[in-house]
Amino acid sequence: MSIQYVDHHQIDPTKWDSAILRSPQPLVYGLFEYLNAVCESQWDALIYNDYEAVFPLPFKKKFGIKYIVQPVFCQQLGAFGSTVNVSTHHFLSAIPKRFLRVRLQLNPYFDQTNEVESIQTKPAGIIASSGKLTTKTNMTIQLSQPLDYNKDCKKNLHRLAELPIEYKINAISIRDAIDTYRKAWGKQNPEIGDEHYQLFANACTEKLSFTVTAHHQKEGTLLGAAIFLITPENANRSLHYVCAGPTEMGKSIGVMHGIIDFVLNRYQGGNMLFDFEGSSIVSVASFYKKFGASEEPFFCFNRGF
Repeated sequence: MSIQYVDHHQIDPTKWDSAILRSPQPLVYGLFEYLNAVCESQWDALIYNDYEAVFPLPFKKKFGIKYIVQPVFCQQLGAFGSTVNVSTHHFLSAIPKRFLRVRLQLNPYFDQTNEVESIQTKPAGIIASSGKLTTKTNMTIQLSQPLDYNKDCKKNLHRLAELPIEYKINAISIRDAIDTYRKAWGKQNPEIGDEHYQLFANACTEKLSFTVTAHHQKEGTLLGAAIFLITPENANRSLHYVCAGPTEMGKSIGVMHGIIDFVLNRYQGGNMLFDFEGSSIVSVASFYKKFGASEEPFFCFNRGF
């Protein structure tokens, strides 16, 4: 087995993205272009053999010392590529000890059997590679299956269908969608600053993202907006619901139900994972469950924090 530490400038972008897209579930977060933007190119990697599997290491510097930390607007990283000969545990063990502090959120798809079973049998967390591995909860829908909305969701959608609302793709810019989100929920996320939103906007290229908006059909008034990240055409794809929020008028009519329904129906039936990105907030998780979303554990690795 050969896991090598590779500096950012030595990474082959084409081979890297090929490994990401070979993964059991490719995620936009791991793609070279997206990582470069949200990390400002401050990431190195662990690479198994000739890009058979890869593991990004986003870092920051303080007083000249590097530490590994999860980037904002990048919910899950971890191992990507072929799972045949290497595991997440092998990669965690290969993180150099010079990184005294490591905090990474790991996708659950690379080691779906062994890692999940280990976590589920030890709910308090386990010590892995000199660090602590704990679980967090995500909410997802497999769009290859029929949509399964609950009664309350159907009621809200029926009410919205009676209103003069029009849904549009890419009718506003990424930055305008971010502004809509910040006006709705920005105060609830004070840890996310202007620089984070700017990096995210840079990451949302035309190839990897699109906006969906709801408008009053007659007046053209904006009612809500959402940004979706999407992996390029591939055998398996992921669709991430990010940075979404209503205007005051949109909130009063529950317009986000309509935006989510519009996108789910647009992609339903394909071999795609719809990812709500959480949530640990009970009320938000309850909202996602209305659409038939299932809880899916993913993992957080901490060392030195």
